Amino acid sequence: MVNPIGDRGLGTIQSWLHGLSQRQEAISDNIANIDTPGYRRKEVPFEAELQRSLGASTGTRLAATDPRHISSGSTLSGSNSVQATQALESSRLDGNNVDIDQEMVSLAETQMRYQAAASALNTKLDILRNVIRGL
Repeated sequence: MVNPIGDRGLGTIQSWLHGLSQRQEAISDNIANIDTPGYRRKEVPFEAELQRSLGASTGTRLAATDPRHISSGSTLSGSNSVQATQALESSRLDGNNVDIDQEMVSLAETQMRYQAAASALNTKLDILRNVIRGL
C-alpha cells in the first residue's frame, strides 16, 4: 500500500497486519500437517524485525515511580509465554514437532493481535477522515 500522506503510523499498522497474516498462514500449515511424518513446524517471528525497522531501542525502560509498580523487564512468576513453550520438542517418533495445543494458543493470540491491529487501523482512518472533512 502506497502511503500518499506520509503517515508513519499507517505503514506500521500495515506491516503489523502483514506479519500477523503470515503468522496465521504458518499456524494453519502447522495444523494441517499435524499427522505428516517428518513435518517441522513453521514459525513467523516478525515483531523483532518490525521493532528494528521502526528504530525502537530495546534499552528504553519505563519509570517505576511507586514500589508497587512492576518493572518493564520483569516477568510474572508462574506465567507461561508462548515463546517458552516453543522451545519444547516433540517426543513423536515420526519426527513431526507440531503440538496442537501450542498451535491453538498461538492461533488465538494471533487472532487477538490481528483484531487489535485492525481496530488501530480503523481508528487511524477515522482520524484522517475527520481531518479531511474539517478542511
